[in-house]
Amino acid sequence: MSGEERAEDTRSPLRARFADLAARVVSAVVLVLVMVILLWWGEIPFTVGIALITAGGLWEFYSTYARHGYRPAAAVSLAAGCGLPVVAYFISRSEGGELTPLAILLALYLPVLLARTLFGRHSQSPTTDMAVSLLGVVLVGFCLSHFVLMLRFDQVSWTTPFAVIVMVWVYDAVAYFAGSAFGKHKVAPRISPGKSWEGTAAGTAGAFLAAYILQVTLNRDWLSVAVAMELAALVSVFGPLGDLSESMVKRELGVKDMSSLIPGHGGIMDRFDSMFLTAVVCYYFLRYLIIKA
Repeated sequence: MSGEERAEDTRSPLRARFADLAARVVSAVVLVLVMVILLWWGEIPFTVGIALITAGGLWEFYSTYARHGYRPAAAVSLAAGCGLPVVAYFISRSEGGELTPLAILLALYLPVLLARTLFGRHSQSPTTDMAVSLLGVVLVGFCLSHFVLMLRFDQVSWTTPFAVIVMVWVYDAVAYFAGSAFGKHKVAPRISPGKSWEGTAAGTAGAFLAAYILQVTLNRDWLSVAVAMELAALVSVFGPLGDLSESMVKRELGVKDMSSLIPGHGGIMDRFDSMFLTAVVCYYFLRYLIIKA
């Protein structure tokens, strides 16, 4: 093999890597812009956006399980999951912000899910199918609906979910690039071999830096320096935990991505997994410990 051919062999993997990184960066920028536009456009467009993300994520989740022989109650669960952000919107507009309607929707969903499993198509593993159905609704619909609930925390309603979403995405981006560049020590090699402690440390630093910049630029009463740093800490813990939870599902099913919908990222579940637990924890942290709204 000539020197030129060897050089070409060396460049090809690099070109593929840079192409993958470029696709990932472009997709991430587009997603950020879409979320920002929806937030600035208004509460209803943002709620619709979260409901659509929920629908896409649940479709990926249930389709992946269906391809591996399971029979989740997709139609019923999609309706319940997409209904949660809508209910959250009306809660955010109410004076007391009581969370009872969310509990009522989940309480109504459970017997319908059970009836569908009992009287629907025969399944070899009905309890597993029910568990998969419920996991999707809770992990995607219930968790993401808390971004809609955050709209009530500030007169400029978009600032709270915007701050949390930006911290999560900065953490993800910095952790990915740092881990790709010099990550050696794996966090959970059996579940997600690509995640390293070096990337985790860099992502955490990025989240804290983003939190400080947001605190200065947004200049909102609820977002003090202390609160910004506490949110960054929560993002740095529960963001990767949500990511690993989806990686655990993919590892069990033997798939790399939930879908190929988003270039460089896989599917909606692969892009938003870090936000599932983060949305819930940050909401209750702000509501009951900081804002008390």
